[in-house]
Amino acid sequence: FMSTAEARPAEMQDEPSPEPAARPSAVDPRQKYVVQYLSRRYRVADQAARMLVANAFEIGQDKKLDPLLILSVVAIESGLNPFAESPVGAQGLMQVMTRVHAERFVEHGGDLAALDPIANMKVGSAILHELISRGGSLERGLQLYVGAGNAPDDGGYGAKVLGERARLQMAATGKVDAAIAAARAA
Repeated sequence: FMSTAEARPAEMQDEPSPEPAARPSAVDPRQKYVVQYLSRRYRVADQAARMLVANAFEIGQDKKLDPLLILSVVAIESGLNPFAESPVGAQGLMQVMTRVHAERFVEHGGDLAALDPIANMKVGSAILHELISRGGSLERGLQLYVGAGNAPDDGGYGAKVLGERARLQMAATGKVDAAIAAARAA
């Protein structure tokens, strides 16, 4: 039996072994606190929260979208449950209408990719970014995202998302307990 390091060529032995399903590491110090908040608030494994947060920061940078906004939509839409499905067929972390946006999932492997947390966040974030741009404001973009584009208001959806983003911003500064307390009071 050989260790992983022994099994690799000598020139690669100084490099760390790749982790299974390696994801971006928490480079931004705010991520650690956001992970703590999400893990405690939504009762998800620390590793799962870390993966979601790291990917939200990466996707946010790629899409020019606030990663805490992405995470707040994930939290409000699915409670961080990647297998969530609404009565109207919205699926995954960001509750994307898979049948409406099927073409967006093709590059990620097809319709079943809607239940892949990272693919769902990438597609949902792209949709959210487009709707904010089309709507002309964050509030209007959220109204369009929740499907209330023709309604006089969004039934409080935007306020919920922005409230969660404010708590995530608080947590990101290291005030995790205060953010948890604010969530309980909301």
